[in-house]
Amino acid sequence: MDTQIPASADMKSGEHAPILRPAQVERLFADGLNEITARICGWAFPVTIVGVLGRYSDRAPKSPRYYQVPIEDIADGSTIQMDIDKAVMDGSGIESGDQVRVVGRIGANLFRGEISLRVNALAIAFDGDLSVDRRRQERPVLDLLRRLPRNRHAFPEQPDPTLTLIHSAASEARVADDFLTALQDRVSAARRVMVPVAMNDPARIASAIREAGTAIVAVVRGGGAASDFLVFDHPDVLEALAHCRGHRVLGLGHSADTTLAELVVDHAAITPSAAGQYVGDYIMKIRAARFREQREAEQRRMDSMASSGSGSSGSAGLALPDWLKEHTTLKLLGLGVLLGLVLARLL
Repeated sequence: MDTQIPASADMKSGEHAPILRPAQVERLFADGLNEITARICGWAFPVTIVGVLGRYSDRAPKSPRYYQVPIEDIADGSTIQMDIDKAVMDGSGIESGDQVRVVGRIGANLFRGEISLRVNALAIAFDGDLSVDRRRQERPVLDLLRRLPRNRHAFPEQPDPTLTLIHSAASEARVADDFLTALQDRVSAARRVMVPVAMNDPARIASAIREAGTAIVAVVRGGGAASDFLVFDHPDVLEALAHCRGHRVLGLGHSADTTLAELVVDHAAITPSAAGQYVGDYIMKIRAARFREQREAEQRRMDSMASSGSGSSGSAGLALPDWLKEHTTLKLLGLGVLLGLVLARLL
């Protein structure tokens, strides 16, 4: 019995579906891809593409005039390949990692049934929205942030934790006093390590953070110009904070912008005083919880003593309490009282 394939609804009466061999189907598909590729290549209008120039090398020996360079999307990291004249590229002063604007035409290549888009670059320039220095500084910092560990360290469950306070070495700076005043001596002086450093030197700040071995590490500084806080975007400081094992607290008196260090620490306060208040309040919460636990344990012990004492009886219906049983002298005194009561009843 022959199997019949019903005709589609858009076929005219009397028409039949074409009968094709597998090779013919593949050829039909390839012709369609070729048509799509030709249409893309036929776009004559130029486009401007903004992205980050990827790493490249001379990987086109058959086309000695051109570099093949990836352009990366800043938002999601997707890339498109760019063919650019070597003379244009070498004379631009642009390096891998720079944010650029490329003017070119979109093209397409068909290889083994796959279409890949390309940009045939006509001109390339730095993106005018950012300065060259800023672009070249931000790129490695963003790469560093992606590599840094993102572990969060809980506040230490200790009623009297150790604390390292890294603060400005300038004599006129009062940030350390502001922090300690808000802390209210909830960390004793013997448990504190005060580390004054130059707050404009990222190497010294990073070194102080790395050397801190206390349960809490706090870094504080007062207000100032926005440029004074660029040190807290420095890779050395970010890396030291990321690898610090203590609970990391940052208190900067500069609320206009967010520094990258605030993304790494466990708690970021808007002022040194707020940082000290945070640490002090948390310690008081832990102490209150410990006190409640001790009080409940003492209550359970007393209840246990009362229940065990009520089940025992002494001579003449009198029972000695536990505190009396623990002292030899009182034992003898208690025995004498009991003997006196017995003799009085007999006489």
